[in-house]
Amino acid sequence: MSGFKQYLAAVASANRLGPDIEWVFHPGMLPESRRKWWGDFKTRPAAHEGIDICFYRTRTGPVRQLPAGARVPAWSSGTVLNICNDFLGTTLVMAPEIFMSESTRILEVYSHLYVCDEITPGSHLRTGQIIARTADTHATGSVLPPHLHLSCIEVPASICTSEMNWTLFPRRDKVNVLNPVFMR
Repeated sequence: MSGFKQYLAAVASANRLGPDIEWVFHPGMLPESRRKWWGDFKTRPAAHEGIDICFYRTRTGPVRQLPAGARVPAWSSGTVLNICNDFLGTTLVMAPEIFMSESTRILEVYSHLYVCDEITPGSHLRTGQIIARTADTHATGSVLPPHLHLSCIEVPASICTSEMNWTLFPRRDKVNVLNPVFMR
């Protein structure tokens, strides 16, 4: 797993956004935030489990957003454990190779996507491989723009892969949310 800044550069490169962009994050897009970054900007029912990657700008240009269908690269090499539905698309749960432990697992969770057809549970992913595209969230009736929700979470190793879904991810008694910004 490379640093988060390098991952953002990979997202920019995969989508030909240019080499000189800055990513823009509203407080509600960050891990553990209870604020919304859309609609009425009020409080979320639960703390945010990840970071939302959506807005960017060139150093002198206006703020833009990723479109539906933006390419999503894998942050790390690893194995797909589960693919499940979320309220805006599909979620892919992956265990990076470099985080192996007997008692816990570190997971990368990519959400609100259309996962590539050839990727299934058990697939091995390579760093930088295009694994999905951002979902057309407006097609679901959502006011949220298309974006990549990326979570890094730690779970007990005893949790079955079929349980690695949106019933589990908000549960702080079973899940430790890690801020991707500080992952290396």
